[in-house]
Amino acid sequence: MTHPISIDGRRSFLKTAGTLGASAAFGQFMVHDAVAQTAIPIGMTTGLKLANYGPLYVAARQGLFEKQGLKVTIDTGGSVAEPVAIALSGRGQFAATGTGMAVNSTLEGGRMKVIGKLCGALGMWVIAKPGTKFNSLNDFKGKRIACLKFPSNSVTSPTFAMKKLAGMDPKAAGVEFVEGPPGSIIGAVRDGRADVGVVFEWDASIAAAQHGLQVVYGFAEPFGPILLTSLMVKEDYLKSNADTVQRFCNALSASMKLIREQSSAYVAAMAAEFPSLDKGVVNSGCERLLSTKGFVPLNPIVSKQEWDMMMEHDTVAGTIRKSLSFEEMVDNRFAEKATADFGLKG
Repeated sequence: MTHPISIDGRRSFLKTAGTLGASAAFGQFMVHDAVAQTAIPIGMTTGLKLANYGPLYVAARQGLFEKQGLKVTIDTGGSVAEPVAIALSGRGQFAATGTGMAVNSTLEGGRMKVIGKLCGALGMWVIAKPGTKFNSLNDFKGKRIACLKFPSNSVTSPTFAMKKLAGMDPKAAGVEFVEGPPGSIIGAVRDGRADVGVVFEWDASIAAAQHGLQVVYGFAEPFGPILLTSLMVKEDYLKSNADTVQRFCNALSASMKLIREQSSAYVAAMAAEFPSLDKGVVNSGCERLLSTKGFVPLNPIVSKQEWDMMMEHDTVAGTIRKSLSFEEMVDNRFAEKATADFGLKG
């Protein structure tokens, strides 16, 4: 037998139901908030805002850090040295920048450990006006090269390439570096202050799409595997926060796997991180980066070959006082476990 609800009873029922609904919604909010409150806060500092850090951007945009219980804030330093300085001061925990910065810091007493890689190839290109002959490193002879300020890779990598791979001394060959701030390289080539420019992405695609210049040479193939950009932490932080480091590497490994399986995630993250770029520039730049072997690694594990090449590069280029061994500086435990559990082997 059914029992109709009186008007007063109905009002009481609706009030109770509304209260229960509000309580349930509030309870659900509290559950999510509790999760947010327990997430481990992490400060991550990169060097200049570059495409080299793509796997970090994908991990952040795709919620992969959150899945590992981390609340990661990614900031950009003003130089390649600043991320390490921030980590040493305790204002941040993780640094992503040129590998040599970990070596310099360790030599000076601020002991760092490289725990993974973000970029395993030299993703740099030579831009020039149409008709400029440039087929090999020997074509740097007698040219003015627009670049960023030393110790940027736009200076050190051509220097190393000429000395090591071409057997050529830049000064003796009449090479002149025209150093400038970020954003200056394309203009220097366009107005004739430099014959060629050495750029990262997105400048390579911007030069071609918007300024009538051409991408005439790439460094990745002649260099081979090289640890261009590393993920690093203070040695004492690593000892006392191994679980947090593992979680971070898990997210990074998952990001690299996702990029290989869904390149659209990479393009979307880059478009979001560089909103002022034209869509065509982002698309062409991503295509160039993803087709450059090793630029986006399959996983964050650092190989001895990559390390040794980077040490030779930085020694010849003059950005480190002394090279340190792979065994002393690299701790692959976390990257290896992350790759086994979340990433791609290769």
